[in-house]
Amino acid sequence: MPAQTVIDSLEFARIGQALHGSLPVPGLKRLRECLAEAFGEVEFMVKGGHDPRRRPTLSLDISGTLRLQCQRCLGALDYPLRMSNTLRLVSAGEAAAGDLDEEDAEWIEASAELDVAALVEDEILLSLPYAPRHEEGQCGQGRSAAKDGAGFSAFAKLAALKHKSN
Repeated sequence: MPAQTVIDSLEFARIGQALHGSLPVPGLKRLRECLAEAFGEVEFMVKGGHDPRRRPTLSLDISGTLRLQCQRCLGALDYPLRMSNTLRLVSAGEAAAGDLDEEDAEWIEASAELDVAALVEDEILLSLPYAPRHEEGQCGQGRSAAKDGAGFSAFAKLAALKHKSN
C-alpha cells in the first residue's frame, strides 16, 4: 500500500467500494508514542456502504499486534488488536448544526480527500486501553518475585505480618 491513500468518502460509500491493505506500525507517528516498541504491521479493511436509513457509512476492520507497556509491571505486553467499527459520514453542515441523533455517536465529517491511513490510526488510538496490563498473575515481575520470595509489594508484606501475628 502506498504511504498515503486518499479517498472521496461519499463516493466511496455511494458505490460500496472496499479497500484493504496493511500499514507499518513504525510509520504511524501518533500511535508510536503510545507503544513500548513499534514493530510489525496492522491490517485493515475499509468498506463503503449505507445504514438502514440509507445514510452513507464507512465500515472498518483492523487487526494486528501492538506492543504496549503493562502499567502494573512496566514490562512489554503484546496486545492483540481486533476491532470493527462503522462510522456514519455527515456533512459539514450537519456536524456544525448539531443535527445528529443520539444514535449517531460514531461519525466523521465526509471529505473529498479522506486519508485512510490517518483514519485507521485514529481508530486504533481510540481503541487502546487506558491502562494496559497483563492478566492477573501474568506480569513478569510478579512471576520472578513469587519464585524468590522477594519483591512483594508493601501491602503483601503487611498482610503476611498480620497473619503471622495471629
